[in-house]
Amino acid sequence: MKNTSIINEKEKRVLTGLYKLKKGFVSQIAKETLINRTTLYPLLDKLLAKGLVSKHTIEGKVAYQPISLNDFKNWVKRTEQDTKKQAQELVNWAESQKISTKNSLLSDIKYYEGFDGVKNLYADTWRNNKDKIIYAITDYKKAYEVMRDFFRKEYFQTRVDHGVRVKNLIPESEEGRQDLKEAKEMLRQMKFIPLLKDFGIEINIYDAKVVIIAFDSRNPSGILIKNEIISRAFKNIFEHLWKNTRQIKSK
Repeated sequence: MKNTSIINEKEKRVLTGLYKLKKGFVSQIAKETLINRTTLYPLLDKLLAKGLVSKHTIEGKVAYQPISLNDFKNWVKRTEQDTKKQAQELVNWAESQKISTKNSLLSDIKYYEGFDGVKNLYADTWRNNKDKIIYAITDYKKAYEVMRDFFRKEYFQTRVDHGVRVKNLIPESEEGRQDLKEAKEMLRQMKFIPLLKDFGIEINIYDAKVVIIAFDSRNPSGILIKNEIISRAFKNIFEHLWKNTRQIKSK
């Protein structure tokens, strides 16, 4: 089920321009928003479909006009209600898809693509983590470069709220040094290891799973492997590296 009522940043730009103009032809809107006509036409069509803009013909030319700000506020409220309803329907659908664990496979591989896909993959590390610990090998600098503020604003605190600890092997970096200062509060143990510099990936090992995330700035992606033998092997590799790497204390 797709919610077509969400407004993206470009659509907001168009609406902002229209509220300044009050009513405008495509040429005027393009000048006001600095969006070229080729891009502008489909944006206006989407806003028309959402009922946020109307169009009128003036002397043979089509002019666009936004709904009043009061009507826009009412539209937001309706959209919020519709979104909650759709979200509940999706939850109900997801519940109906559950199958008996007796019939589930012992091994499984899942692929995740894009920023939202990778965020969902990270959510699995705290949501489905019976042992409450993650063994992580991370190119810290690249992780922050690609995922930006996702870790500090979303992921770290959520993981902590669920009581999931982390043992983290990382190459030394400014980002790593900064997070080392809050290691205790973030339920994190950290060791710096030069071997992993510029790998551009993260490996998370937890329960019977291994997650590998590629920090591609254009399209990050990841794979989740559920397999006890593979997971155990990665844990042994991790513990060997951890044991032979010197602990770094915060300054």
